[in-house]
Amino acid sequence: MAHPLTQQPPNMIGFGAPATMSPLGFGFGQPYHSPGFGGGVRPSGVSGFGFGALASPSTAGPSMTPLKRIPPPRSSPAPTTPMQHASAKRSRRASASPSTSPSPLGSPSLSKRRDVDDDIDDHRRKIAGKASKRLRKEDEGAVATTDGPDLGLLLASFPATSHLPILLELLNENPSLAPRVLGRIPQPPLQNCLETLERIVSKIGKATGSWEPQDGYVATRRWNRAEDQVGQFTKTASTYLKFFTTPPEAGSSVEPNTIYHLLHDLTAHILQILALVPEGPPPAARPFLEVARSVLDSWGQWIGGLSNEVNNRGGMYPASMVSSWADGLETLAREPAQPEQQVAPMATLSSWATPISLPPTPTARNPLVQGFRDALQPHRQRFVNELGWLVVRQ
Repeated sequence: MAHPLTQQPPNMIGFGAPATMSPLGFGFGQPYHSPGFGGGVRPSGVSGFGFGALASPSTAGPSMTPLKRIPPPRSSPAPTTPMQHASAKRSRRASASPSTSPSPLGSPSLSKRRDVDDDIDDHRRKIAGKASKRLRKEDEGAVATTDGPDLGLLLASFPATSHLPILLELLNENPSLAPRVLGRIPQPPLQNCLETLERIVSKIGKATGSWEPQDGYVATRRWNRAEDQVGQFTKTASTYLKFFTTPPEAGSSVEPNTIYHLLHDLTAHILQILALVPEGPPPAARPFLEVARSVLDSWGQWIGGLSNEVNNRGGMYPASMVSSWADGLETLAREPAQPEQQVAPMATLSSWATPISLPPTPTARNPLVQGFRDALQPHRQRFVNELGWLVVRQ
C-alpha cells in the first residue's frame, strides 16, 4: 500500500517558512514562493556568500536536486579591497624577494614609503658589510699576535733599565699614549725621589767648586760649568712637583706629610742653586726660576688644603707632625746668621804677641736668594695664623 503522501502531486506539498534565517547565507531556507524572487521561482545560481551572480530561473519539479552551496568560480576571484592590497604589499616587501611589478592600486604615499624602506635596507647592508670587514681584520690581527713572539717574555729577559728607551721611543712616536701611561704609573717612593734630587745637587756642587756668592766674570764662568746639571735638576724637580701635587687619578690625594717633605727639600736646594745664578739672569736660568715660583705657589696650596681640612672639616693631625712643619717653614724663611768674628792665630816666634780679633769676612747677598726668602715669609705667617693653634704657635 502506497504512502498517502506519495499520492499527492509534488507541487501540492507545502513547507512552512522557518522561524529565523539560516546563518549560512542570504536566501537559504526560504519557500519557493518567496516574494523577493517571484512566485514559485528561485534562483539556482545563488552564491553561498550572498555575492554570487544570478543564473537563469528554472521551474521547480520533482527531479529538482536539494539546495547546496555553489563555490565561486576559480576563473573570477573576488576583488580585493585597497586595505587588503596594501597589507599584501607590505608582506611582499618584508620577504626576501620583494615584488618589482607595479601595483594597480598603488598611491604616491605608498611608493614614497617603499623608497624609504629600500634606502634603509641598503644602509643596513652597508653597515653589516663594514662590521664584517672590521671583525675579519681583528681576527687576522689576533692570529698574527698569537703566531708572533711573546713580548712579555722578551722584555723579561732584558734588564729593567733597557725598557726605558723602548718606552720613550714609543711615546715620542705617539704622544697620545702619554696620558694612558701616566695613569698606570704608581706613586714612586718619596725617598727615592729625594735621593735623586740630592745626587743632582751634588753634581752641581762639584761642577761649581763652591756655593759662595760670586760676582762678575767669575760668577758667569761658574754658571756655565753647571748649566747642564741645573737643567737636569729643573726637569726632575718640575716632574716630581707636578706628579705629587696633581695626582693623575681623579679623587686621589697625597699625604700632607709627603708633600711637606718634598717641598722642604726642593726649597732648600733652590736656595742653594739661586746663589749660583749671576746678576741679570741668563736665558738658560729662566726655567729654573719658573720652578722656584711653582714651589712657592705649591706652599700656598698646601697650607690652604690643611687649613680647610682642619678648620672647616674638623680634621686633626698629630701635634708632633704639625710642630715639625712649623719649625721647617721657620728655618727656610729665616735668614741664616752671620758668621762670628774670627780670632787671628798667635805668632809662634813672638812671645809678646796677643790674639787679635779680625772683622768678619763680608758676605755678598744675592738678590735672588733674598727675594725668595721674602716671598716665603707670607706662607710661613699664614701657617702660624691658621694652624698655629694646633701647637700653640703665634
